[in-house]
Formats: sequence, structure tokens, C-alpha cells
Amino acid sequence: MKKSADADEEDEKRPAPAALRSARGAVERDEAEDDDDMPARRHRAAAAGEALEQEEEQQEDWPPRDRLPALTGELAEIEGALQHHDVTRALAKARDWHAREPGNVLALIGLGDALEARGSKVTAARVYGSIIDLFPGRADLRRFAGERLARVDTTRDLIIDTYRRAVADRPDHLTGHRLLAYALLRAGKPADAFAAILNGVDQHFPEGRFAGGERVLAEDAGMIGAAFAAAQPAQRSKIAAELSRRGLALATTPSTRFILYWETDGNDVDFHIQDAHHGHAFYGSPHLPSGGDLYADITTGYGPECFAIQGTPKAGPYRLSINYYSQGPMGYGMGLLEIQRFDGKGKLSFEDRPYVIMNDQAYVDLGKI
Repeated sequence: MKKSADADEEDEKRPAPAALRSARGAVERDEAEDDDDMPARRHRAAAAGEALEQEEEQQEDWPPRDRLPALTGELAEIEGALQHHDVTRALAKARDWHAREPGNVLALIGLGDALEARGSKVTAARVYGSIIDLFPGRADLRRFAGERLARVDTTRDLIIDTYRRAVADRPDHLTGHRLLAYALLRAGKPADAFAAILNGVDQHFPEGRFAGGERVLAEDAGMIGAAFAAAQPAQRSKIAAELSRRGLALATTPSTRFILYWETDGNDVDFHIQDAHHGHAFYGSPHLPSGGDLYADITTGYGPECFAIQGTPKAGPYRLSINYYSQGPMGYGMGLLEIQRFDGKGKLSFEDRPYVIMNDQAYVDLGKI
């Protein structure tokens, strides 16, 4: 059963500590005083600085410091070496592991990451592409390979092909429709992208299977339609009509969306979003007072989970992390955080952050934006 909204301390909304408010007040009072009390002013300023530092430390204490590591074994050793900028050591370990276990997906991920860190994007793309060769009938691994390939951005035709085949094999997986549509858009094919996302909108998904997912698809259709209309203005009325038939409309409002995928079934990955004002959105508290909402909590695998901010974000930087709340029968989890910005006029930009998580109850810090 999913944990309750007040299950632990992360659910509490934390006001600014009294010591910090007092220290800030002291700084403000100092501005009105004469320079005669300089020693006292310095003391109060130092106290204010210490309080601010403590508050910053508290803000950064997420994911929890005592959390389980996300990775184990040889992949943990490779990623640890990369974190310490020891690319040579990481690459040697990755090559040795891959030589011993050429069909191990985790070994391929480690090797690809090490090659990317060395700047060998073309070779890394070949490594990720080999996941498709090894598992051509696995739609989930086809999507995962495409997500990795999109980060190196060297083989757009292969990315589109693997997503297209994944959709053909598993049209009931919502994420495949999104990935294909946006791959086509990023490749400069807005008409094909629009057709692909409408195919997703028209697809029937099992009741309750992808909570909030159809809302995400509807927004996608409006934004991709706007991108298509911006690229081909003569098609605008036709695009609007296609959307209207489905109860949708062209998107006209700027937005920023953080969209989480994971390519494993029957498990629960929780998305956490924090802002610079100490707001914390997650399954038990989906709204940020500074602006933005987490649409739904998917507990049955795959995603997407989407956090959206309408208009211009006002409380950055935002810190993004995930918790592997329930590992499920598939074991390790792997997927993608996609950061998507829409200008309200048809221009979209993307940033991809793939991840792997192996330990049940572990966290992954996906960085700031």
C-alpha cells in the first residue's frame, strides 16, 4: 500500500527557523545604526551569516544523507570513478566488465557512460545501439536505448526507428508515443511528430494504468501542434481542427515541465521536486506554493510522472530527485528525466538526464535546474 501523506518528516512544511528570522532582523537593524557600534554589528553579521549557512545546509539535505546508494557492484565502481574524474580507471573497468559479460545491459550502460565522459560519443552511441541488437523484441529496452542515444544525439534516424518499433510492439505503453513524437520533432519533422502524438491521444489505455498520463499527452498534442503551426503557418487551421476534434487546442502559454520515465513494470518510482523557497512537491503534497504541480503518482511502472510550471518559473533553482519506493519484480530501474521548456509560440527545448537505480528504497539526485 502507498504510504500516507503524513508518513514521515519529509511531509512537513518547514517555516524559516526562528534563529534565521532573528539573524535577518539583526542585519536589517544594523542598517539603521551608526558605525560607533561596529564590534557588535560585526558579531551580529557573523551570526546572521552562520544562520544562513545552516539554512542552506538544511535545504541541501535532500535526498537524505543516510540514504542507500543508488548503485551497487561494478556499475557503482565505474560511476564512482567518473564522479572523481578518473575516466581512465572507469573506462578500464567498464571494458573489462563488458568483455566478461557482453550481454549485460548494466555493463553496456557503464561502458557507454565512460565513453561519453571521454568524449567518444560516436562509440558510446554504438554501445547503446547494441542494446537494441541484443533485445530487439523488448519494447522497454528499445525505449531505454533510444533515451540513451538521444543524450549523445548522433543517430537520430536510429532513435526514431527504435521508438517507432517500440510503439508498434507495445502501443499500450503510453511513454512510447511521447518519445516517438518528440524524437520526430527534434529531428525537424513536425508534421510526422503531430501525427505520432495524435496516434497516442487516440490510443486506448487500460483504465487507471497511467494516472495523469492522458493529461500529459493532451498537453503534448497542444505544444507539438503549436510547433507544427509555427513551422508551417499555412497548416494552422488544419492543425487546430484536428485538435478540436479531440477536445484539445493549440498551446499558447509558456511552460516548464519535468517528466520522469522508467522502463520497468510493476514498480513505483517517486518523483520529488524542491524549490529555492523550501517547497517540496511529491506524491503526498503535489503542489508547490511557488507554482507548479505534480500531476499524479504512478505506482504500476513506466510513468510518465509530470511536474509542470505554467508561465515563467519563479522559485529556481529546482532540485529534482527520485526514490525507488517499490522495486517490484523487474529488479533495477532505469529511465529518463526529460526537462522540457515551451515558449508559448511553438518553440520547444529539451534536456535529457538518464538514470539507473538498483537498490530498493534508494534515492537518485538528478540535479538542479
